[in-house]
Amino acid sequence: MQFEYKAFHIDCRAHRASDGHYVARARITRGPRNDEDRVETHDSGDIDSFVDEADAISCAKAWATEWCDENWE
Repeated sequence: MQFEYKAFHIDCRAHRASDGHYVARARITRGPRNDEDRVETHDSGDIDSFVDEADAISCAKAWATEWCDENWE
């Protein structure tokens, strides 16, 4: 699931672990604000695991929006 939130592009994913659970992850990207800035990217790492893939993606979305709210300048 990809979406825009504030000035961020968020990519939420769930990968299947060896135990069959789905692990939530998110990548947050913010483009340059001017010609001198560079693209910033933040990867969540493994957030949590779930039996259902949709639950993992929902968790990643909630985590990413909270991270953006806390790190918005």
